Amino acid sequence: MKKEEIRSAKPCRSCSVPLTPPMLVNQIARLFNARMRTYDLDGVMSQDSARQIMRALSREDGCSQLDLVHKTHLKAPTISVTLRRMESEGLVRREQDAMDLRVTRVYLSERGKEHNHAVHGRLRELDAELMQGFSKEETDMLLHFLERMRDNILPEECKNHTENEGCKNFQKRGEEKN
Repeated sequence: MKKEEIRSAKPCRSCSVPLTPPMLVNQIARLFNARMRTYDLDGVMSQDSARQIMRALSREDGCSQLDLVHKTHLKAPTISVTLRRMESEGLVRREQDAMDLRVTRVYLSERGKEHNHAVHGRLRELDAELMQGFSKEETDMLLHFLERMRDNILPEECKNHTENEGCKNFQKRGEEKN
C-alpha cells in the first residue's frame, strides 16, 4: 500500500474522537453479526449465543455444558437457557455421559448439522463480500495485524490455546472484571 493511500483517522460519526482500528473492528463485527441475523430472523438462531454454541459444537460435537462455557465465553445460565431453546427447536440433543453420570453431553442433531452447513455457506459468501477487492498480500497483512491485536488483549496464560477455545483462565479472568 502506498503512503498516500493510507488515510488519516477520521472522527467517529457520533463524536469528535478519532476512529481507531479497534473501534473500526468493532463496527465491522457488529455489521457482520447484523447481516448474519438477517439470515435467521426467527427462532433461537437469531441469538448470538446460539450461533456461538453451534460453532463450538460443529468443531467438537459432544461437549459438556461446562466445555461450552469455556469455548464460547458465555455464562453458564446463558448456555443452559440457550440450549433449552435449541433443543426445543430440534437443533441439539443432550445425553448423559455413560462414564460420568454427572456430565451432560451436547450433540448437534441432524437438523442442527443441516442448519450449520447452511450457515457456513452464508459465512463464506459474506467473507467474500467483505474481502472483495483485497489482494492475497493485503489479506495476509490484515490477518497478521488482527492476530496481533487479538494477542495483545488475551491474558498471557491463554495465548497458547488455539482460538482460545477451552481456556478456563480466559473465562475466569473475564468474570473477575464484571
